[in-house]
Amino acid sequence: MIRDKALITAFADELRSRRVALGVSQEELAHMAGLNRTYVAKLELATNQPTLTALHLLAQALDVPLNDLMAAVLARRAR
Repeated sequence: MIRDKALITAFADELRSRRVALGVSQEELAHMAGLNRTYVAKLELATNQPTLTALHLLAQALDVPLNDLMAAVLARRAR
């Protein structure tokens, strides 16, 4: 599997930033998305990369369109 560390790190940073801005814990976000808290933590630490399903669920939980979330991730990666 090809791993783009810069992209995974940009996603981790964007996820954490949006979660904090929403004012929820990792556990709350995981519950809202129907995911495991440990998985969300690993995503924020950039040790795991999300599946397409997880991306969709997290975008819904964050109340942001998936394409907007990914555009923000790509912009963050380009910095």
